[in-house]
Amino acid sequence: MAIVTIGDLFQRAKNFEHRIEEYYAKIRDETGNNGVKLLTYYLARHRRHLEQVLKDIDPSVVAKVKKVKLKYDIDFSPEDEFQLFEADPKSMESQKLLDTAASYDAALINLYKKILSQPVGEDASSIFENLIKVEERDIVMIKKMIAMNYF
Repeated sequence: MAIVTIGDLFQRAKNFEHRIEEYYAKIRDETGNNGVKLLTYYLARHRRHLEQVLKDIDPSVVAKVKKVKLKYDIDFSPEDEFQLFEADPKSMESQKLLDTAASYDAALINLYKKILSQPVGEDASSIFENLIKVEERDIVMIKKMIAMNYF
């Protein structure tokens, strides 16, 4: 079994979130629904959560945290949670986008909690606790949008 670091997980998440952003751009280009277009801009910014949390932390601390080795790899298959890629971008509905985004946020929270269940140190724990708070706030916002039928 290969050694997995927190940096490896960050990279997996970053690569996947780039795919999400590209897919949102495709939806934006192909949909005729202005509400869906607006929603894709909001959701595309979602991928910046990790960057937002890390930007306020000393780069040497971030570099140290990225090198932390996990005792065991954590199954992180975001494609399983984010099942939009098969959908036709032209016919995308805002409800489906919001439901999927909330599901993905929940999967990230689960991932972060699994990482916290391992001995990762104080600096890494602080980062992941902050990431959990950011994702929880995002879920609340998404649920408000769903409830208000905003888009």
